[in-house]
Amino acid sequence: MTLSDVTLLGKKILVGIVITIVPFVIITGGLWLTQKLLTDHPTKQPIVKPIKPEAS
Repeated sequence: MTLSDVTLLGKKILVGIVITIVPFVIITGGLWLTQKLLTDHPTKQPIVKPIKPEAS
């Protein structure tokens, strides 16, 4: 094997790794974004002081 064969093999392996990782990242990001958009976030409610009954 010559040096050019080794570099070509290395490039093919890197391209295969990238082709495998990119769809995984896209799917994972889409699922994360969907979960983030669909979950209910607790809204801040104003603090309400309890009303004391008046003494009669």
